[in-house]
Amino acid sequence: MNNKLKYEFMVEIDLPQAMTEEFISLIPEQRSVVSELLSDKVLTSYSVSLESRKLWTTIIGESENDIAEVLMDFPIIEYCEYKIFRLTFHNNAGFIIPQFSLN
Repeated sequence: MNNKLKYEFMVEIDLPQAMTEEFISLIPEQRSVVSELLSDKVLTSYSVSLESRKLWTTIIGESENDIAEVLMDFPIIEYCEYKIFRLTFHNNAGFIIPQFSLN
């Protein structure tokens, strides 16, 4: 059993200023990889702003090297620059189930 501490890291990714056809063609595969990583709870969030050419994701891992390895699975990563930040804490609302009403 692996008892090493895991941390949550925020990754800020700069998307390319010029989105070439080659880059755009990688987006479906990127979305597939992201969906799988979210399902496996490796990624805990994933957000994109095309206006600011930024992508933010939170990733669970033991070290920055672990996080960089996850990023290497992103089909688009060779077109991007990124910064990794280990988080002290990260709050989010998560999935909220609406209250059931008998009325």
